[in-house]
Amino acid sequence: MIFFMTFAVDAAVFAQNFLLSPSELSCKKIYSDLDDALAHPDDVYVLCLSYCDLMEVPKEILNFKNLQRLSLDGNFIEYLPEGFEKLKMLQHVDLSDNPRLYSRQVIKKLAMLPNLTSLSLSGCRITKLPEEINLLRKLQVLNLQSNYIPEIPYAVQSLRQLKILNLSLNRIMVVPPEIGNLRSLKVLDLSENRIQRLPKEIGNLWYLEELSLADNRIEILPFYLIKLKRLKKLDLQRNRIPKTELDHIQVIFPRTKILF
Repeated sequence: MIFFMTFAVDAAVFAQNFLLSPSELSCKKIYSDLDDALAHPDDVYVLCLSYCDLMEVPKEILNFKNLQRLSLDGNFIEYLPEGFEKLKMLQHVDLSDNPRLYSRQVIKKLAMLPNLTSLSLSGCRITKLPEEINLLRKLQVLNLQSNYIPEIPYAVQSLRQLKILNLSLNRIMVVPPEIGNLRSLKVLDLSENRIQRLPKEIGNLWYLEELSLADNRIEILPFYLIKLKRLKKLDLQRNRIPKTELDHIQVIFPRTKILF
């Protein structure tokens, strides 16, 4: 009898604390008022505190053990609080447009979340990606748009489950060969940087479906692009590629939507 009761309690806890799919999360109520959320802590799966002029993350959010999507974009947050790592169910975190964010501390904290798959740090004035980025090994979506990042660190190659990587609107000049290790990538956005050439290893991204290279300084594309058999969209607008090569690219990718 004791075993049965224990099993029943464990089953109930498990039923409450399970990960929801994106479609399931989209059906959950979006709590945007902290007091309202605190009145129903077990029902809070999605919390949006965007553009609330927050200087710090409210420690009250640690009460939301089922929280799986958290939006804190458009604030003035610098650090994540002690105990943030207790939000074990978090899958999606948006910290975009927090210009005072201390990225190294934040990424260290986020690395302690076992289920984090999506992270947005766009518009955070990041000047250098910390090496600790390699700890976010379950990430599938990483948005680093609109920062001041000058180079892609070697550590990024550890993010082997990444499917979407947005590094547009930065100051990147060189794409390292290690980019070829991100073989799960489906979408890669490197637009509006200062890139002059691509490494041959980009041909290793066999599952890539969208590649955006618009508004760079590219003059020639590597032959190894021909290996990207699943490519559906290729954006080459406003580069320095000769017309003869652009015509050749169109022949190589007859079924790909190419923007010149």
